[in-house]
Amino acid sequence: MALSFETEITFLENIPTIGRYLGTVLRGIQNGVNNLGQNLGAEPAGTIPAAPQIQGLTVKANNGAVHAVISDNNAISKHVNYFLEYDTNPAFTRPHVEPLQASRSKMITLPGKDDNGKTQQFYFRAYSQYLGGNPGTPVHFGGTTPTPVSPGGNVQMTLIPSTGSGTAQPNGQQGGSGFGKVLFRPSQVRQAP
Repeated sequence: MALSFETEITFLENIPTIGRYLGTVLRGIQNGVNNLGQNLGAEPAGTIPAAPQIQGLTVKANNGAVHAVISDNNAISKHVNYFLEYDTNPAFTRPHVEPLQASRSKMITLPGKDDNGKTQQFYFRAYSQYLGGNPGTPVHFGGTTPTPVSPGGNVQMTLIPSTGSGTAQPNGQQGGSGFGKVLFRPSQVRQAP
């Protein structure tokens, strides 16, 4: 949905003398705004549709190194962004978010054990988003039932709880938000205990 005042501009252009010039100027402004929105991945007259759902996510791990690769064969624009999320809970209650920008591949290091030395597993999902729209539906590694991944290695560390990403609430409990699902988030003032 591009910005369009075609009827109004055509009316102005048909007014002798000044109308033609004014119509030409307004048409130039309209075209400039629409072109800028298209190149930024934003919609001048609203919100662009959510990015299409990616086709798949492959994850491989060894000795603490984790490699994730997104498959996306959709028709996309150059301003598409990808996000990878991981959590020790398959429900992704507080996922950690890795913004990949235009890349569909990411290497990360994760601890194979928690603070107590117990082997830990992580679950992964990914999605795409245009800056001016909502995130696409996440795709889990393993399909509808997420498959756990053991990073391996001897590093012991329980990760600090996630605080999320973008304009999502800072409690980390709104995974799948990418840049955010709302344009602005009000200040989140913490009350002293």
